[in-house]
Amino acid sequence: MFKLIRNLVIGLALAVPACVVAAEKTDVALNDIPKLAKEDQHPVSCRRIYRALTETHYRKDVAIDDQFVQDFYIQYFKYVDPYKSLFFRNEIKEFIADIGNVRASIVRCKLDLPYKIFNRYAVHKFDQMKNAIALLEGDKLDLNENDEFVYDREKEDWPEDPKQRSELWKKIVKYDLIKIILSGKSREDASKQLIKRYRSNLNFLTQLVSEDAFSAFENTLAHQFDPHTNYMSPIASEEFFADMHLSLEGIGATLKTEDDTVVIEELIPGGPAEKSKLLKPKDRIIGVGAKENKITDLVGMRLDEAVKLIRGPKGSKVFLQIQRGEGEAARIFVISLIRDKIKLTDRAAAGEVLNIDGHKVGVLKVSSFYDNLTSDAREQLEKLKKEKIESLVVDLRGNGGGLITEAAGFTGLFIEKGPVVQVRDMNNFIETVDDPSSDIMYDGPMVVLIDNLSASASEIFAAALQDYGRALIVGSNSFGKGTVQQVRSLSKFYDLFNGELGQLSYTIAKFYRINGGSTQLRGVTPDVVMPMLSDVQKYSEKELDNALPWDSIKSQKFQRVGSPAEHAQKLSIELNARIASDPAYQVTLEQIELAKKIVDKPSVSLNLEERKTKKEEDAKGELDRTNRLLKIIGQKPVENLNDVPADVKFPDPIKDQAARVALGLALQQ
Repeated sequence: MFKLIRNLVIGLALAVPACVVAAEKTDVALNDIPKLAKEDQHPVSCRRIYRALTETHYRKDVAIDDQFVQDFYIQYFKYVDPYKSLFFRNEIKEFIADIGNVRASIVRCKLDLPYKIFNRYAVHKFDQMKNAIALLEGDKLDLNENDEFVYDREKEDWPEDPKQRSELWKKIVKYDLIKIILSGKSREDASKQLIKRYRSNLNFLTQLVSEDAFSAFENTLAHQFDPHTNYMSPIASEEFFADMHLSLEGIGATLKTEDDTVVIEELIPGGPAEKSKLLKPKDRIIGVGAKENKITDLVGMRLDEAVKLIRGPKGSKVFLQIQRGEGEAARIFVISLIRDKIKLTDRAAAGEVLNIDGHKVGVLKVSSFYDNLTSDAREQLEKLKKEKIESLVVDLRGNGGGLITEAAGFTGLFIEKGPVVQVRDMNNFIETVDDPSSDIMYDGPMVVLIDNLSASASEIFAAALQDYGRALIVGSNSFGKGTVQQVRSLSKFYDLFNGELGQLSYTIAKFYRINGGSTQLRGVTPDVVMPMLSDVQKYSEKELDNALPWDSIKSQKFQRVGSPAEHAQKLSIELNARIASDPAYQVTLEQIELAKKIVDKPSVSLNLEERKTKKEEDAKGELDRTNRLLKIIGQKPVENLNDVPADVKFPDPIKDQAARVALGLALQQ
């Protein structure tokens, strides 16, 4: 789907009072939808955002030329119309035909045009929802036709005329309806649920405010500079700083909106969502409720309203309706979580010892580079050394980063004093961050295990140990986020404008390895590659629009202390031989192959019986794989996936094989 995403609020951290949702109108009319226009603060915010982006962003020298302006407006249309299903092709051309007027909205903050587009969007959305409800109420959908719906519409064009658009709308309704039927609903109940969803969408159109249009406009502009630059409205700014400074309470997840649905961007280590092992990044939360049989549909809902429904006090139960995957891979299910305060101890570095063929290998799991990580890791390493481990695995899978100071301190536990990372700002000033301590906590053979969700500080650590020749990097290519952001208030200390203006989070610097190469875009390449299911998701920096490019600067002076990579070829051959006979890893490989067949297919069948047959086949395959894993750990097979014990711990073949690579490294050095 479109990589342009709407980050309106940052997380689900705090307990807040239950929201008061306006009563829904049963029959929304077009004149119930407000006509939005700029408010007094918007030109002020717009000018300050433009100045910050063009003067202090890392890409401050980007040319605001005709091509930039045209690309920007195409993205703005995608922002408000992600399925390319609302506007007509000629409308797009009509709006951006007057390039001078289009440029004025960006450079001189004449905001009439973006509001005109947003208001037109609301009218089209109203028509679409009315059309969809009529199709369902009239039972006019034939689910036996051999038709296909292109759900990934990135490469598709907007419809040419009303007939083409109506056909597209019908396919979208069929797509939505079949997904609900496949979740276990009868067609009648699925239709009722979908009608309710579409009526809710109509109702939310009546609650649009001017800030919605302004946020869409400014976030589109921000993302033209890079994908990690975001405008936060005054309300979103309050949420952000509350989440940063107050006690963390809730389900523990960072959310965004994408294609009218709430999407999990990140699971907070130690939070209920992460500890449940039931949720993953990119899962869509399409419903929420206090009871399993009373789920409120979230599709099309404003993100701030959805967040209020998902949040709640510690100890309260919440049911989340989840959609995982798209097209044929789409699966809808309901989970329950107990909201809780996120405890730092839950995300602390944790060590364990694996006994492999009479040898001991230590595994240090690091979920994030949190404040005090270095101290906690020192303690864990002391315990592992007392167990007389022969090698060590530092597991950074899923570690999205954290504090650069902790990245430097953690690196210092494995090397003598020296440079860890270089940081270059927008003025080309380069600063080197060094290991703050000269003592080495562990000097034995080691492996750093990474995946495509290992980002930022994780990449700094892995890259430094790779450059020093201190560790063998194992796994899959890391995420590739090598940029630094700061949050800046749009208000001034002495301000002539008396009002809230929100915040701008923007990129100010890039990280560089001590060998001079950037971690941006390319990430860290492993010495020994291990196939992982997460790789198939294509979730990385290079998949994001307008990501900053890779480049390099001068290398720092540093002394390599080893050459573990010279053993990589032999260890890879041994690894692949073990994988071929590892029954748990074979399950992973099967899942990877299945995912590959689906992920590159941009369309899905709209024939219900065909989809049911495919779902049954997929369910049988999943049950077979699950029972094979249960057998490995000595558990009885189950007849239904719902019968799998909630507390069962399935094998982690990736961790096991990484430990065997680490042992192999120790035996060869």
